[in-house]
Amino acid sequence: MMKIVAAAAISFAAMVAPSYSQQATTKDQIVGSWKVLSLKATTGANVGYPLGDKVAGYVTITADRIWLLFVDATRKAPATASLTEPESIAAMKSHVSWTGKYVTGEQTPDGIRLTSRVDAASSEAINNTERVYFIRANGNRLMFKSPGVIVPMTGATSVVEFEMVKAD
Repeated sequence: MMKIVAAAAISFAAMVAPSYSQQATTKDQIVGSWKVLSLKATTGANVGYPLGDKVAGYVTITADRIWLLFVDATRKAPATASLTEPESIAAMKSHVSWTGKYVTGEQTPDGIRLTSRVDAASSEAINNTERVYFIRANGNRLMFKSPGVIVPMTGATSVVEFEMVKAD
């Protein structure tokens, strides 16, 4: 009887435990245009929101290139078309954008590995660097998580996470 109970428990655990085959994210799933829902950066025990609590923007992923544009959704429009120096500084600190070719790699518990070589960026701090993310797909949502990247707004190396939803 104990063997039957043990076998049943093992079978049940195998059915409810996640497996790579159930959670595998493929390159086909990440191709498309995605609207950002959240962006946070973690440095040690500190969690921050480099573009504020309300972020806007998009990521477009083709078969071989990724484009990213994120902005602080609460930033104010300049008073005139000719920006003052403080307005220019504020605009630069309230967005990040970059593009580069990418390759996908192994599947991990955090998702498929994407490595991009930045070939154009709004910040020279990240131009010509590699950006590595693990991407997990869940229906019409993607979750990106880095093992650690330079956050252009702060200059700190942080674990960056952002969640996106498929854009219409």
